[in-house]
Amino acid sequence: MKKLTLLLTSVLFLQAEGYVIQVPTETTNTRTTPVGWVHIQKLLLPLFENVCEESTDPIVVRLNEEFKLDPSHGFYLKPDVIDNLQSLKANKGMLAKGEIFTEYDADHLNELKLVYDILYYAKDFDTFYKAACWARQNVNCGLFVDAIYLAILNRRDTEKITLPAPYELLPNYFIRKDFIIKASSLIRGETFTLPEWVRNEGNAYILEVNYTTNYYEGSNDKLAYFHEDVGLNSYYYLNRLKILPWITDLRNLKNNNCGEHIYHSMKQMMARYNLERYSNGLNELDGIDWDYINEYSYDPMLIYSNGNEFSQRRRDNGDSEILIMLKNIENGLPAVVVHMRDGGYNKSDIINHLMEILVTGEKSYENLALQYLVDKVVSRVPSALEHYMTTIRDPIFWKLNKKIVDIVDKALQVLPSYTRSQLYFPGVVVQNVEVKKIMSSFDNFEFDVTSALKSEGEDVKFQVKINQPRLNHKPFTFKITVSSQVAQKALIKLYLGPKVMPGELVEKKNLFMLLDCFEFNLKIGSNVVTRTSNDMMIMSDDFASLETLHKRVLDAEFGLDTLRSKSVWSQIGFPSRLILPKGTPEGLPMHLFVFVAPYVKATLGGTRNTLDLNSDAILSPGYPLDLSVEIQQLFNLPNALVKDIVVTHKTEGTYNKASNAYNSGNNDNIWQSSDVEFVRPNGPLALSARPAFTKKTFDYKSKKNQYGKKNDYDLKKDEIIEDTKTKDFTTEDEASTKFSDEKSPDNMEVINNIYITPELEHDKSTADIIDKNNMYYKISTDDIYDTSDVYFTPSDLKDTSNFNEFIQTDYNVKPHALLKMPKKRFSNIFNIIFKPIKPDEELYE
Repeated sequence: MKKLTLLLTSVLFLQAEGYVIQVPTETTNTRTTPVGWVHIQKLLLPLFENVCEESTDPIVVRLNEEFKLDPSHGFYLKPDVIDNLQSLKANKGMLAKGEIFTEYDADHLNELKLVYDILYYAKDFDTFYKAACWARQNVNCGLFVDAIYLAILNRRDTEKITLPAPYELLPNYFIRKDFIIKASSLIRGETFTLPEWVRNEGNAYILEVNYTTNYYEGSNDKLAYFHEDVGLNSYYYLNRLKILPWITDLRNLKNNNCGEHIYHSMKQMMARYNLERYSNGLNELDGIDWDYINEYSYDPMLIYSNGNEFSQRRRDNGDSEILIMLKNIENGLPAVVVHMRDGGYNKSDIINHLMEILVTGEKSYENLALQYLVDKVVSRVPSALEHYMTTIRDPIFWKLNKKIVDIVDKALQVLPSYTRSQLYFPGVVVQNVEVKKIMSSFDNFEFDVTSALKSEGEDVKFQVKINQPRLNHKPFTFKITVSSQVAQKALIKLYLGPKVMPGELVEKKNLFMLLDCFEFNLKIGSNVVTRTSNDMMIMSDDFASLETLHKRVLDAEFGLDTLRSKSVWSQIGFPSRLILPKGTPEGLPMHLFVFVAPYVKATLGGTRNTLDLNSDAILSPGYPLDLSVEIQQLFNLPNALVKDIVVTHKTEGTYNKASNAYNSGNNDNIWQSSDVEFVRPNGPLALSARPAFTKKTFDYKSKKNQYGKKNDYDLKKDEIIEDTKTKDFTTEDEASTKFSDEKSPDNMEVINNIYITPELEHDKSTADIIDKNNMYYKISTDDIYDTSDVYFTPSDLKDTSNFNEFIQTDYNVKPHALLKMPKKRFSNIFNIIFKPIKPDEELYE
């Protein structure tokens, strides 16, 4: 009783003095990861360590030995995936561990699909993890990295896993070869005088790494920090994997706007690149000109894990037959769009089909262009253009990307523009936008390369890290004042573009990059919408390092901390660091375009009035800038506002030599339509003092065909079969013959030598055969659904009560059971070390 009286007296005293303890009434936004996800995260981490060497992790080693390429050993939703891989091993053999993998080799891509199918169609996590351990030990490391990333991105039981950074797995695909060679020498323990750009800091060597700006002249010299940004290259790599033909098959995705998202992503990349050119006083980029392609060459200055250097893209002219095919596609696409428009196809269907022709198809325009750009020498080493990880390093990629965007824009001009009712938001007015000083700068970024570069069995007592300046920005906030006459939900889109004259807004609309897109509940009267740079959900933060992930897992097991729970898809967005262009020290004038659209989420069986409500804001990622617009119809609407802002670049920094080249430069603030970008190639990189790169003496070429593996790799029967043959590119006649053999002439149309087979829904009867200018065109009328008022897919109409039976017939559904809790909760690290999983023990119930 005395204690209670004393407690009450103390509380009354504190209140009387005005010191009231405030108890939080709301939870924080940070979501923690349940113990099951922590366990999965821990199991997956060894798969990413030192990927080009055989894993020494005891669980990975044991499960690899237990795994059998037999449908009876494990559970697969498609049992034929094992047979398909066995057939490949027996007939062609798998790509050897030491060979160079490229996504643009048909055989390599086919093997990637077979390995991915085994990982993806594993019915439970046990089977998936055992198959992943087998792939880790036996599959070519470049191919394995693609397959494991793809599987984690698409499986349901790995959807909350934190992805490690690609540049930590294969740093030689991101960092100049002279720095990679020096880092390897340090790991090997060679004794030499440290150059000025290597510093010893505690238990680590830090390499101050710069870009290729010191070796090239011209406009690309100014943009090397952007082309070679490790975060931007990782973003492109992972998002390019998402649209592989056998993952995103546009012909089999009914009522889907996947093609629109691909096209929107390409336009976003192009807009962002032009903003960086604008910051550096360069002209707007022109698309590639096939008649003057021989004026460009490029050396990526990268090295493969087997010691070969990346090939230079030379000035030699490509195959003239491929060039004819490229020009035929360009000339024929407008006719395709007109025919589809007249046939009743909507904008989404048309863009889906254009993306299949230009980007996602096996014989796409992009693939043909890359074949034309690379050398045709037999047994040549691939170039930067032939890997998703390195494609955007080459400046010519951006010209090709611009060309594709221009082709689509030109073809879509025949479509009607948005009507006023589709753009106008009745009763909503954007009154003002306030933003304080926006500032960019270069900051230092470090990541560890020790694990990736060490050889099997080496016990390195220190770390070797890469330090590189990267473009970043200070946090900033937009305050948008919006008035509304009624309470309603709105979709707000923020775009950033160069400052242009008012009359040029329509002409320059493709230069505006989407910064943010979010919903907001408007109340009656004035609304102040505050949006910070950290709130922008379409962007992603930096990848967590392997070292950080290990620490977080260990902390979670001890109960000291927890992993953050977020979707893997949210981790592969455009880097938030690069949301702003560099700007200039004196301030770069820019335009912020704010657009407020009606937000309507269609429901099954619902109705809507298209004059009052608009679903385009949700269903079309490029709306309202993806079609032709008139300035009076968009930029002068009350629910739209263009605001002048300034982006200032802070030139001071803690870094020195590596970043000085990017802290200067003036801007005329006037853009011309012509492009004067020419690459003046330099000679081969002179590394007179570079050490050899081998296991013992650092001669990296001694690792050829080994990826740092032991010589007994050649003795592994039926697991690794050398296949160093490089197939030449298919000629036009061969390609045409093969394609015509695969496609039936029934219900097909021929225009301008382009072969078109869209499997799209159609609201009319099947089109008759039309022979016009040599283009095949086929229309499928199966599974027709009216989506004018409802947003759903055919799978919504199926009975999914029996999940296992349903997923056997519809592979578009992710086939993996929901995550189950582990049988054991590893309370601390000692249980994991001293109580390993038994051979016959399942990981999950």
